[in-house]
Amino acid sequence: MIAIDRLTYTYPAQAQPALRDVSLRIEAGEFVLLTGSSGAGKSTLLRCLNGLVPHFSGGQISGQVTVAGLDVIQTGPNRLSSEVGFVFQNPEAQAVLDQVEAEIAFGLEQAGMAPPEMRQRVAEVMAWLELTPLRRRSLNTLSGGERQRLAMAAALALRPRILALDEPTSQLDPQSAAQVLHALAQLNQQLGLTIVLVEHRLERVLPYVNRVVVIEQGEITADGTVDETAAHLPYLPPLLALGQQLGWQPLPLTVAAARARLPQAFLSPALPLADPLPADPPLLEVRDLHYAYAGAPVLRGVDLTLPAGKVTALLGRNGAGKTTLLKCLVGLLSPSQGRVTLDGHDLTGQGVAQRCRQIAYLPQNPDDLLFADSVQEELLITLRNHQIPPADAPIPSADAPIPSADAPIPSADAPIPPADAPISPAELLSRLGLAAAADAYPRDLSVGQRQ
Repeated sequence: MIAIDRLTYTYPAQAQPALRDVSLRIEAGEFVLLTGSSGAGKSTLLRCLNGLVPHFSGGQISGQVTVAGLDVIQTGPNRLSSEVGFVFQNPEAQAVLDQVEAEIAFGLEQAGMAPPEMRQRVAEVMAWLELTPLRRRSLNTLSGGERQRLAMAAALALRPRILALDEPTSQLDPQSAAQVLHALAQLNQQLGLTIVLVEHRLERVLPYVNRVVVIEQGEITADGTVDETAAHLPYLPPLLALGQQLGWQPLPLTVAAARARLPQAFLSPALPLADPLPADPPLLEVRDLHYAYAGAPVLRGVDLTLPAGKVTALLGRNGAGKTTLLKCLVGLLSPSQGRVTLDGHDLTGQGVAQRCRQIAYLPQNPDDLLFADSVQEELLITLRNHQIPPADAPIPSADAPIPSADAPIPSADAPIPPADAPISPAELLSRLGLAAAADAYPRDLSVGQRQ
C-alpha cells in the first residue's frame, strides 16, 4: 500500500535534510505507529503520504514515494486526497466551515456525493466519534479535544484506503482517547483500513498497533514489533519498563496482561492511607468563579487552592472547562463572578500583561504565542514588552531553583518596573534543547519544539 525508497527531503532554506535515505514498506491493512523525539521527522514523513511534501512545502526531494499505486511526487495532493485521509496535529489547521455537521460534509460535497449517501456518511462518523450531540455546534465553542475528533470525522467520512494521523490523541482525555483508538482499531480490522499514526503517548497506542517504526534525526532507527523496537523507543511507558525490568517476554501491553503474570503475593490488598500531611500555605486561590460562553455556563462556582512549589494536575473530560479556568487565571477571559488572588493580592482589574509577570500561560496551540521571525527574537520580544533588559542577565546554575514570585503585585494602573531577566535567552534556549534553532523561523519547527 505504501512504498518509500531512499527518500531524502530538505525543507526550503534549511541546510540539513529532515529525512535522510528513508526506505519503508507498509502493507495493506497494517496499523503502524511512527514515533521518535520531537523534530525527528515524523510529521514530515507522514506529509509525504498525501503529497503535502513536497507539493505544498517546496524544498528538495530525492527518492521515490508510492501510495496506493500512485507516485506521490508526480501525482500531488489533489488526487491523493481520495486515497489518504489526513488528520493534522493542530485540528484548527484543516477546519473550513464553522459548524460541526457542515464541516464533516464539506469534503463529501467537494467529491460530488449524492445527498442521501452524504447524510448517511455524516451520521455514521459522528456516531463513531461521539459527535452527534455536537452536530449543530459552532467550531469556536468546541474544546481542543472535540475539534480533534471533528478533524478525524471529516477525514474518515471520505472512506479513504489509508488514514494518516499526526498525534490524534494529544488533546483528548483518556476516555475519549481510548474511544478514538478503539474506533480506529475497528476500522482497521473490519474494513481493512491502513493506518499510519504518529504519537508520543505510547502507553495509549501500543496495545492497538501491530508495528512500530522509530525515527530519529530523519532516519529510521528501528522497525518491528514492540519487543523488537523497545530498546530504540524515545522512552518506555511505565508498564513496558516494569516488564523489561522483570525480564518478561513478550512485554505486557495492558495492565490486565501484566497482572496475569505477577505472583499472587504481589497482588495484596492496598496499604492503609497515611495520615494527611499539614496543608501548605496557599499561593493562588480561586473563589466562586463563574464563566459562560454565549449564555452557556462552563464554570459554575469553582473554588481552587494551589500551594506554592507544588505541581498540580487539572483533570477532566474534553469540554469540562479546564482551559476556560486557566484563561480566567491569566486574564484572557473575565469571569462573570468570583475572584482570583495570588499570594494574597486580588487580581481583579489586572490585564494579561501584568498577570503574565507572575502567571505564565502555555496554550494548547503554541502558534498562538509565536509572532517573530526567529526563535531568539520570540524571547527578546517578551523581555522588551515587559521592559526587562536581556543583556548581562545573571545565568543560574543548572540546579538553581526557579526564581520565586515574592514581589508584591502592582495595582492595575501601576507601570511595570524594569527588572533583570532571571535567565539569559541563550541559556534558556540551551536548557530547552533549542540552542541550534535560535535563528530558525519558529513555525518551521515541529509542534513539540514550538511548545
